[in-house]
Amino acid sequence: ITCNCTNSKYVLKDYQQTEAKLLHHQAKAVPNRRLMGSREFLADGTRGSYEWYSYKETNNMVAMMVKGLQKMGLKPGMKAGIISVNRSEWTVVDFACASAGLILVPLYDSQTMDEIQFVVEETKLDVCFASIDKLERISHCGIQKIIAFDDRLDDFAILKDKYNCNVCYQPRNQKIYDEYDKIEGMFDPNPNTFTSQVLGFKKQGQMYKRELSGEAEKILKNNRNIKCLDLITHSYWQVIMSGYEEFQDKIEKDQLLDLEDNLKPEDLFSIIYTSGTTGKPKGVMLTQNNLLFAGVSLGRERIRNEPNPVNSLGQPMAKRQEFVPSYLPLAHIYMRMLQIICLTNKSAMGYWQGSAAKLLEDVKELRPTVFFIVPRIIQKIYEGINSKIESSSMLKQKLFKKAYNARLQMYKAEQKSYSQDLWQVYEKKAPASILKSEKNFMDVQQPLIKFDYPGWTNVIFKQVKGMLGGRCRLMITGSAPLSTLHAEFMVVCFNIHLAEGFGMSETSAYGCVQTSYSMNYGSIGECMDKDTVLKIKSVPEMEYTVKDTKMVVLGGQQHQVVCPRGELLIKGPTVFSGYYQDEQKTKESFEDGFFLTGDIAEFNPVLNEVKLIDRKRGIVKLSQGEFISVNQIEDAVAKAQSVENCYLCANRYYPFTIAVVCPNKAYLKSKGIDCNDEKQVLNAINFVSQEVKDTCQKFGLKRFEIPKGCIVEMNPWTPDNQFLTPALKIKRPSCKKHYEKYAIEIIERIMKNEKATNEQISQISKDVMSTTIEDKTDTSSGYTGMR
Repeated sequence: ITCNCTNSKYVLKDYQQTEAKLLHHQAKAVPNRRLMGSREFLADGTRGSYEWYSYKETNNMVAMMVKGLQKMGLKPGMKAGIISVNRSEWTVVDFACASAGLILVPLYDSQTMDEIQFVVEETKLDVCFASIDKLERISHCGIQKIIAFDDRLDDFAILKDKYNCNVCYQPRNQKIYDEYDKIEGMFDPNPNTFTSQVLGFKKQGQMYKRELSGEAEKILKNNRNIKCLDLITHSYWQVIMSGYEEFQDKIEKDQLLDLEDNLKPEDLFSIIYTSGTTGKPKGVMLTQNNLLFAGVSLGRERIRNEPNPVNSLGQPMAKRQEFVPSYLPLAHIYMRMLQIICLTNKSAMGYWQGSAAKLLEDVKELRPTVFFIVPRIIQKIYEGINSKIESSSMLKQKLFKKAYNARLQMYKAEQKSYSQDLWQVYEKKAPASILKSEKNFMDVQQPLIKFDYPGWTNVIFKQVKGMLGGRCRLMITGSAPLSTLHAEFMVVCFNIHLAEGFGMSETSAYGCVQTSYSMNYGSIGECMDKDTVLKIKSVPEMEYTVKDTKMVVLGGQQHQVVCPRGELLIKGPTVFSGYYQDEQKTKESFEDGFFLTGDIAEFNPVLNEVKLIDRKRGIVKLSQGEFISVNQIEDAVAKAQSVENCYLCANRYYPFTIAVVCPNKAYLKSKGIDCNDEKQVLNAINFVSQEVKDTCQKFGLKRFEIPKGCIVEMNPWTPDNQFLTPALKIKRPSCKKHYEKYAIEIIERIMKNEKATNEQISQISKDVMSTTIEDKTDTSSGYTGMR
């Protein structure tokens, strides 16, 4: 069955055809708006307010970078690597490579050394850009030209003795841009609460002379031990200033520079290597047209301008500039697509410091209006707010609960009304225009807050809303399923529009996104343009067919409805051209022009939305002949409140499974179990194991599908320890390699005592994990399904 979009066909305008054209067009339209922001370095060793490069300055740095790269002998078609967390240099390099015709190959800063070497060797990189803290990660690759980032003061302090030059631009503080904002009628001041001196350089004539005092240099270096500095052949600003000579007269006259355009829209533009969840990384080949269509279309269909905006002083503004945090890895195509959205909407991007522990601190300082987020961070916000409430006085707890319930009641009433409208449209008793959605409000001035909650609740939630800076109005989440509990909590507390979406590297991070007025969390929405077509194909061996029916319950009504289920296929202008140097894998991944996603989806015609329910390759046949869906079981296990991350060890030589669980330590602590106390480890395993079994039963899993026991891993999984990908997904090969031998040992000990109780199984798990176990790869499963 094919799921067609009801939106009109969209064709990119001429200035949207390439990155260079888009950047230059927007820089010409709004030269003095903020574009790239980073937090100031302060004399007390902390970070302060955001300081900014403008659209014009960014455009001109890109133009100079292109000339500098050409002077290095780099030509169109050559390949450039990049390894760094998100920062302004990353964005400039991205656009400069597109302008110069270089094919950009991002490297994840958390990839293994072997994975990095594989990518470098397969693509034969001609040059690599790197932040100095990542140099060691590429030290073994033999790259001949390495350009080190030195725009951030802390990195410059380390490189200044060898790579120092006067520069034509430096980021400028908020006050300068406030004056530009007043001219455009969008002044929204951000009070500066920092008292420490800002570290930086003074402008002398047309140049900034980069000099640091001994004290400032000591503060900025912060005793960092950076290795492999001898690999550097050029610095970022050295390359830009070598191109400055070509434009000196125009720069001194503060003119906008023209950008070269050495890549056609249909030319290979970037190779994005998949995270390696299933073994050897695959290089996804994307064109500029793929990425630009994705960003422009999503920005057009889902990011609506705010009508009648008001600033933090309560003053009306003629317009508002959107502010977006840049923290999701730019090495992943999702964040690069979001950059296109920002550029399309003339938004400002604020880069995080690169520390997960300081992300919400950066967000609060940036005060974003639009937040592209992942469920894991929403969970952290949820836990953080609840923790503060639980530790407050009884009076505050009662006030919060009363305000929350008042808002939730209004939310539920609106949800019921919206669901009834959906039924009316489905039964063709009313037109689709009665539904709240962006396309129905395209030319109508509608408020972009979610609800007109009772005024007294705003007083209670003011401090909560301030956690994100106080002006966030829209969140779009992806990469993993979002729980209804967490979704409703965010809408109630922050009064925002919240939508879920879906995309893959192979589709330029584009596919489906809910309308932000949707209230049915768990779905991924619909496609957004006429050229993108979704298809669901029956998978009979998994008992999924396009003729499947289910009881759909919405707004108190229920009907038996045909809800096609099967593998999700996608075709359209954002779909990649193939895997780099892997024709066989490319052929296997397409059918009649459609890309085979490997996801099992369900189409709900009442909601007109798609929902992901399984993975095609997530099937294991246990030794007793029963088939299980690994992903379905993991999804059920993950719903247990005590579970933060999980991986299911399933092996065809054994009759049952073991779940590896990273526990939610805060939740266990609320139950009186301190995970940091060695004496309470067994209690933790007991509690988690029982809750996992209870949760699986609650969600209807059969007896043989429920994990027999749990391995409780007290050390959190992160991209750094290789158990999560940079996109925060489970890295299955790493989990399999580390945990399967323990799981098999636990299974074999349980099989010797078939009547073992939950407590006895927990003791077995604790004993096994405290001993050295021989790897039993001869009986290992061949399953390495990706989630």
